[in-house]
Amino acid sequence: MTATIELACGESVAVISPTGASLLRFSVGERPVVVPMNAFDGAVLAPWPNRIDGGRFDFAGARHQLPITEPERDTALHGLVADVEWSVIERTDSALGLGYALEATAGYPFEFSLRVDFELAEAELRIRARALNTGSGPAPFGFGFHPWLSPGECGGAAAAGSVDAAGSVDESQLVIPAAHWLEADDRLIPTAVRPFDDGTAVPVDHVSDDSACMLCKDFRALRTIGGTVLDDAFGQPRRGGDGWSRARLKGADSREVIVGMGPGFRTWQVCTGDGLEEDLARRAIAIEPMTCPPNAFGAGEDFDVVSPGDELAVEWSITLTGTDCERADSMSTDSGGQDLSTRASTES
Repeated sequence: MTATIELACGESVAVISPTGASLLRFSVGERPVVVPMNAFDGAVLAPWPNRIDGGRFDFAGARHQLPITEPERDTALHGLVADVEWSVIERTDSALGLGYALEATAGYPFEFSLRVDFELAEAELRIRARALNTGSGPAPFGFGFHPWLSPGECGGAAAAGSVDAAGSVDESQLVIPAAHWLEADDRLIPTAVRPFDDGTAVPVDHVSDDSACMLCKDFRALRTIGGTVLDDAFGQPRRGGDGWSRARLKGADSREVIVGMGPGFRTWQVCTGDGLEEDLARRAIAIEPMTCPPNAFGAGEDFDVVSPGDELAVEWSITLTGTDCERADSMSTDSGGQDLSTRASTES
């Protein structure tokens, strides 16, 4: 097994594996923020994130066939670099740079020089990634990242950075600031773009077994996840004045994990891990920044084309806010005393 690399800054610790340039753990004091779940733990997903239907895509007049790496769904899943060894380029106590030369293959005949930099500060981890086209022609490319976020547990005594320290995601609250939900088939390939209705309200007693229920997928305002099953993509991210979009996960300890993604990202992917092993299912939630939606190559749209000598560069971050456990009723009310589970406005 490849040795992991630990970064430290004050009370903050991050553990990164050169295999897949993977962010395995991130903790602040005794509070786990990112935890391993045995499912693409914190890996870099490139040159495409998520799935390509049948592994087939057309580009510049040529058809390409990628290896089928998810045979149960007949898809090519999460790119080509999540299980390869990256090289250490730079390292300090609180920063790390990893690189990988992506060579041309039969299914993806393009070449890139990849680099990912991790910079740890107090209660914040920033990740910068770049893909430099070293080939002779333009190439399709997408970046994605797969951190599993802990919902936390007030007073939890398990080791920081361990999934054992976490409660269930059911008790957590979530914000995904995006205007569109990408409805998908049972193979998780998008079939329609469905804009959220700004007038939508989610009743407290709303129950649905329908995976296509728009109400269940609407997390534009902070509300409890409950039993909602998520393995979904969300597009047209809402952004602040700095061009960043920020998703929020408020845990059982009332602390918030904020995942921010810069202007180069187009899509949020969110997964509650229901298909994982029984002792891991719904113990953490993946909130994944992606520069293109699922099956973008297969659909032939909404991805970056990088010219020779040019690069695609992106930045994203994970931040833990708050300090102490707040009163339990703060999980169900905002400063005005309104029940958050009844709201689905366009707040971001």
